[in-house]
Amino acid sequence: MSRTLRRGAVAAVIVAIAPVLAACSAGSSAATLQIKPNTAATTLNIPGGGQLILNGIAVVTDATGNAPANVVASISNNENQDDSLVSVTVGTTAATITGPTKLRQGGALFLSIPGAGNPVAQVATLSQPAGANIPVTFGFANGGPVTVLAQIQLPTGDYASFAPATPTPTPLPSESKVAGLPSGSASAKPGASHKATPSGSATPSASPTH
Repeated sequence: MSRTLRRGAVAAVIVAIAPVLAACSAGSSAATLQIKPNTAATTLNIPGGGQLILNGIAVVTDATGNAPANVVASISNNENQDDSLVSVTVGTTAATITGPTKLRQGGALFLSIPGAGNPVAQVATLSQPAGANIPVTFGFANGGPVTVLAQIQLPTGDYASFAPATPTPTPLPSESKVAGLPSGSASAKPGASHKATPSGSATPSASPTH
């Protein structure tokens, strides 16, 4: 190879690796390192025909990045019959499901997605921090179980509305109720003595002198 060709080949190699070096020099804030994976999705093929399609699966923590956490998913029923969501497990922790879980044929179920009548699946503990991927298993009456890796998300940005509801604090009883007294009643001071003095008592007049 001639000297000119060798110089051209070296220049081509430098140009090719320049973007890689630039990305490395940018450190952890490089734009390419900020790309997050898409929310998990999976399809469950049903014996006898049809599918259950699960999209947008995520586990959304409370404001501190801890449990309780909501399991979020959109589940479409393309079976030839109705089905029901019977369980959700995050890691090894079973979620508590509240609300309707029936999946009508051709219908959909919006799990832990804000909206009237939508069911909520919530776990009391998490074994992984926000940002980690964790297996989530959905169990169905007809379709059986299906497991997918879903990311644990903080309740910010697109996930802000999926955060677990903050419990309403219980007001403390007033002091009078603690003492067992009706509100507004006067309480006696300890050690105070109460002597009844007849009101309007007559004072005897002086005896007349003779």
